[in-house]
Amino acid sequence: MNPSLESLLADADLCVKCGLCSPHCPTYRQTADENESPRGRIALIQGWASGRLPLTAALRKPLDDCLLCRNCEAVCPAKVPYARLMDRFRAETGQDRKSLAARALSSAVREGLRHPLLANLGRRALDAAARLPGGSAWKALPPAGNPENWYGEHPAAGEPIAHAGLFLGCTAAVADAATVTAILELLPRLGVSVTVPGNQACCGAMDLHAGDAAAAHALMSRNIEAFAKPLDAVIGFASGCSATLLEYRHHSDTPAAETLSAKVQDVSRFLADRIRPERWDLAPLEAKILVHTPCSLRNVCKTESSVDALLRRIPGAEVKILPDKGRCCGAAGSYMVEHRRMAEAIRAETVEAILAESPDYLATSNIGCALHLRAGLQGRADIPVVHPVQLLARLQRA
Repeated sequence: MNPSLESLLADADLCVKCGLCSPHCPTYRQTADENESPRGRIALIQGWASGRLPLTAALRKPLDDCLLCRNCEAVCPAKVPYARLMDRFRAETGQDRKSLAARALSSAVREGLRHPLLANLGRRALDAAARLPGGSAWKALPPAGNPENWYGEHPAAGEPIAHAGLFLGCTAAVADAATVTAILELLPRLGVSVTVPGNQACCGAMDLHAGDAAAAHALMSRNIEAFAKPLDAVIGFASGCSATLLEYRHHSDTPAAETLSAKVQDVSRFLADRIRPERWDLAPLEAKILVHTPCSLRNVCKTESSVDALLRRIPGAEVKILPDKGRCCGAAGSYMVEHRRMAEAIRAETVEAILAESPDYLATSNIGCALHLRAGLQGRADIPVVHPVQLLARLQRA
């Protein structure tokens, strides 16, 4: 047997099929189909890798339906490396047995986000779509930004307490410029010098999860080189990107990859850990802030408590964590585009949980979640969906 498949089976064999993960799986909750559960997917991988099941479109479907939210990993008593299993299966099978339409859509999403010209054209198309009947969901897209204004050095005001590199990801200019602006305003005021390398690239998550490991590893190498600077930390503000950067050490055995992964922090964790209480001077905000925790922040970055701790520094604010019922919103990066119906079905549960709380603001730490939830709330409630750092930057007086 192929040594790669032997290793794949060794990981899969760690699963004892106890089913403790099933209630935490978003797709299983929607379908009650065992094939759409983590243990069902692992059984399918075992059947394929051992040669008992051929690779067919029917076998691929539940495996491609996985959001890789990693809720299953968080509750697994056997510590099955589920995400690694899924990524390796997809790398081994590539685009085999996928429809032409699915292949084209996957490629268009990845290439469109990565190339500024294509991203701008896509942005114009979405803006035009918003003016058409039925295009209201796209009105949730926030104003675009210009990365050329972000690259370079942003010195701290006064004596610097830290020097951080800022990872932008591939969607910041198209869909999250407000968060970048907030970070580049807030951190220097708090005494943090910020470097934004111009030669950084997409984190590689979309290619990795699409089965193109070679493309993902090329992007990882580019980022490892871009951030090979004397930095105290490399901060991300999209938790999906931060989660991928944290695991570069699993995709490269080079010291540089290990060094980068060791420095990566989500921006909320960085602020909670590095900024002393006396440096904060936040204006009061009499509002209810509901915190949505992205799966990547909770299950990989493991820093969900930092967001809550930071927002509770705001005088007058009532901060509440979204109940477990609304944990996964269904965005999962490009999943919300490539698997729209399932993504919207999962989102519906989250939206209902949000509406039940009637917040003044919804704070989330991942741009995909923000876009997906903003669109889901369109026409139902006027609730601003913001990154936590946007609120902090708006209120910080010093």
